[in-house]
Amino acid sequence: MTINYILSRLYNWSSRSFVGIIKRKLLPNKRLFNDRRVQSESAILRERFQVYNTSNLLGITTEEFVESLQSRIGISDAQVEGYSEDELGRQRDLSIKFHWGHNHDFGEFKIEGEMRDRHINLLANFTTLFPVSLQDFDGKEVFDIGCWTGGTTLLLAALGSRVFAIDEVRKYAEMAAFLAKSFGIEDRVTVEARSIYSCNSSDFACRFDIVHFPGVIYHLSDPIVALRILYNALKIGGVILIESAGINTLGPYCKFRGNKSVQKDSDSGWAWFWPSASALFRMMNEAGFGQVKTLWHVRSGRVYGYGKKISEVGICKAGLSVPNIS
Repeated sequence: MTINYILSRLYNWSSRSFVGIIKRKLLPNKRLFNDRRVQSESAILRERFQVYNTSNLLGITTEEFVESLQSRIGISDAQVEGYSEDELGRQRDLSIKFHWGHNHDFGEFKIEGEMRDRHINLLANFTTLFPVSLQDFDGKEVFDIGCWTGGTTLLLAALGSRVFAIDEVRKYAEMAAFLAKSFGIEDRVTVEARSIYSCNSSDFACRFDIVHFPGVIYHLSDPIVALRILYNALKIGGVILIESAGINTLGPYCKFRGNKSVQKDSDSGWAWFWPSASALFRMMNEAGFGQVKTLWHVRSGRVYGYGKKISEVGICKAGLSVPNIS
């Protein structure tokens, strides 16, 4: 048995995560992450993202573009999301009211997003923490889950990826699609308003090289089924990149949040389960992923994960909400 195997079994944790814990205990004042590389990756990503400015619009004037964006921000439209009046009191604000996702400098004007520069920071962290580089996205089929208003989708396309993006909130998916059309990248970007659970069909089987899955798993009521759907969507050799709100503890635990906690805590980050790195490690293994690495990212206070589809393996179907999943 390898050291990695022993450590993961002894501590219910990926070896990378366990080593991180030891380093933080023994070397609390040392920098555990390669700041220089993160900064370098971030600079490259910012430069790539600059292509999405008004000087590069196609088929639409700057005035029309600005009006289309600004006229939607702050609008509440529950009806377009399919909510009835008696359901509104239990829905999250982000699903009802239009909030811009990520910071975007369009050249002639800027929009500050709820998530600031998170789209840049995420990819810089992924490529620094795990065995994946920015070059690995070039020419690849990428599944972007939870695209919001398109910040991550546009960035992935700027790296040369062919992107299929989804968001369960229709207004955000429509905005991401509008941006792709406005910048003439419809041939490389497709956006659909749909739930991740609707992606369990033959159309998605073995389709993608990379699954980009940040900030979503803790919003899901059934994370194991979701992970299995994404496992099935990957080609052999494909990888998944996960980031999530979570808890910093050694054990394989999840903190239950739920919709009602939002009302009590004024927490806009509505969620179901916040996993520890150890819990995410186990979930990914259960779903079929190999070479799994998970960790608690100190700087962001979030959980990160990486896994690979090494081969086609089955899943235990007992108790699954979708018992016929492949």
